[in-house]
Amino acid sequence: MTTPLPLRPDFTQYQQQAEDLLQAATAGDTNALSRINQEPARNDTPALTDAQLAIATEHGYEDWDRFERVVDLIEPFRAALYPGDADTIRALLKQAPELAVSEPWPSAPGYKPIEGVSSGCVWHRPQQTQIAGMFVDAGAQCSITIAARAGLVDHVRRLLDEDPSLLNSHDRTGRTAMYRAGCVFGNFPEGEAVVDLLLERGATLDFYVACTFGMLEEVERMLEADPTWATRLDPDGMTSLHWAIRHRRTEDPQRPVGIVRALVAAGADVNAINPQEEEMQPIHHCGEWSGWPEQAALLLEHGADINATAGNGWTPLDYANDRGRKEMALCLQSHGGTVSGIAGSESHD
Repeated sequence: MTTPLPLRPDFTQYQQQAEDLLQAATAGDTNALSRINQEPARNDTPALTDAQLAIATEHGYEDWDRFERVVDLIEPFRAALYPGDADTIRALLKQAPELAVSEPWPSAPGYKPIEGVSSGCVWHRPQQTQIAGMFVDAGAQCSITIAARAGLVDHVRRLLDEDPSLLNSHDRTGRTAMYRAGCVFGNFPEGEAVVDLLLERGATLDFYVACTFGMLEEVERMLEADPTWATRLDPDGMTSLHWAIRHRRTEDPQRPVGIVRALVAAGADVNAINPQEEEMQPIHHCGEWSGWPEQAALLLEHGADINATAGNGWTPLDYANDRGRKEMALCLQSHGGTVSGIAGSESHD
């Protein structure tokens, strides 16, 4: 286990630590000698470079120069990761490729940049595939599930060519590559291409992916074999109904509405909470995600609360107005939908 860097590392402090370590080792301190891998019986005097190498190694770096580069650049690098600033990240990696394998978040030891940039909503990180590719090129380890979530289609293909057994493997949180690529927030064509590749290679179809991809026949078949799919939670605590509302690859309402109907008939909870996003219920996703009005009407028919409030206090109509979903806003209003008064948005009718 390496020692993580603090939030705002200061290289002068590490220089002082190296000098202090050298002083202790020179005085014969056994712990200090052990840290610099020098036996107490050795006759030669330890050097400052020995102490510097020890500190660099303890933080996961092979030499002092690489360690210095990372310490100096880790703050701007971390700041560029969340918004997905590809230009800044490219420039920083050019100066210090080691950043690609650093651990930039002190509160999450072992969590690498490629994991951070390949998580969350792709709306917020439209350049995530490009950035993840930079990290791989710079030497970052990239599992099939991370590659799938990052949309690295060629990397997924290469991993499967090398080891076909990865096809249905799970990451440490229980997610498969198909789930990671298919169940995302936002428009993600690279992820859809990964799902296609996995299916071509014979991967087991993920039920939640089937729901969001509008695969009505497959959903009906899986529900017939095991109706509990309708009430299960995915690895993120969401239900299949949430994913059915977040439809993709559907140009008409027939399939996504049919999936909602099948899920509700099998016992899906129309008021289930999405713990990953503002505690939304499926009816909120109708406004937020541009669900079909027919889906909203079906949810309401089966007991959804037209004016339910999400964790931020917003109603379904708030989301529809905020996202400019005029048709959905009209649908919700026709069923008695109102705004919360706290969303800061007006009706777009």
